[in-house]
Amino acid sequence: MTGKARTRIYAVITAACAAWLAPAAAQADPEGSISYVNLGDSCSAGFGSGAIVPGPLPGCLQTTGPSHVSQIAALPGVDLGINAACAGFTAEQVGMAAAALAVPLSTADLVTLTLGGNDLPRGQAVAACSTQGSDSGCDQATAALAAAIGSVEPRVHRTLERIDLLSAATILVAGYPRLFTLSTGDQPLISAAHARMLNRLGDELNREIRAATRGTSAKFVLVLGAFNNHGVGARE
Repeated sequence: MTGKARTRIYAVITAACAAWLAPAAAQADPEGSISYVNLGDSCSAGFGSGAIVPGPLPGCLQTTGPSHVSQIAALPGVDLGINAACAGFTAEQVGMAAAALAVPLSTADLVTLTLGGNDLPRGQAVAACSTQGSDSGCDQATAALAAAIGSVEPRVHRTLERIDLLSAATILVAGYPRLFTLSTGDQPLISAAHARMLNRLGDELNREIRAATRGTSAKFVLVLGAFNNHGVGARE
């Protein structure tokens, strides 16, 4: 996959997260000032928007452009204490980041995050199923991805339990958008059939993440509605 195509994917993920998390956050504490902490992976780190810069933790990368974090932070009464989302972080690494931020989390009113996607070989599957791959390679990669999805729920759940112990905040966990728009048919990057298969696996990942919030105080935020027809291959 080319760098341009990968950047396009990151950009549309960021747009989808921004469209849904900001309204949800506005409802978190309508009566007063909101102390806000952001955690998570590339989606929460805003990749695809602005320049890449170091984050507040070792090995952490974020971007400077608009994201759901900047939109939430701009809401009246919201005070962004720290943004510690890091591109590429797994669910376990997000939990380790949370442990390092015990003090700001202890006073937070709102926590947002995305996690779980980097616990899967999603990038390999997208590359194998692109027009630069092959049908057999795509079948092998998506089979490996499907087999691994079931491991996401317990990993995400452990991290959310860890955050629960550190914070009494409202915790909003965003799902992931569908990467590809199917209404335009085959695309230069990927065939419609392969895109449909990857979108279905993405939906299954969201179901695992939603299930992981059960038994915790976290609330799952679905981002698919705002994202439909704005994925890779969309006319807009």
